[in-house]
Amino acid sequence: MQFKQAIMAISLAAALAACSDNAQQAAADAAAKAKAATEATKAAAAQTAQQAQDAAAQAKQAAEQAKAGDMSGAATSAQQAAQSGQAAASSAEQTADTAKQGSAEVKEAAEKAADAAKKDAGGH
Repeated sequence: MQFKQAIMAISLAAALAACSDNAQQAAADAAAKAKAATEATKAAAAQTAQQAQDAAAQAKQAAEQAKAGDMSGAATSAQQAAQSGQAAASSAEQTADTAKQGSAEVKEAAEKAADAAKKDAGGH
């Protein structure tokens, strides 16, 4: 959904290229917010993915240690996997919050751009 808003904001910016400075600035602001929101969400998602991969690797290590009879090592690896899993879950929540906040900012900026375009349309 956020990418759709980014595309809409960029399209709006292009459509307003011939309009007033206020409309152009509002459209540029919307596009910039869309890009920033997209980048923030991508970064947060990458962190979440890395934490999930870490948890999976630690769980695999625990299984291998248990299979080899190293119960102490398996317990330690399993505990580390659980901690990494919790970190990934927390990170996933933060990613969702980042996307939600970015989406709200983009929506607000796009509305301002649309309002500026409407005001400018009366002057064309």
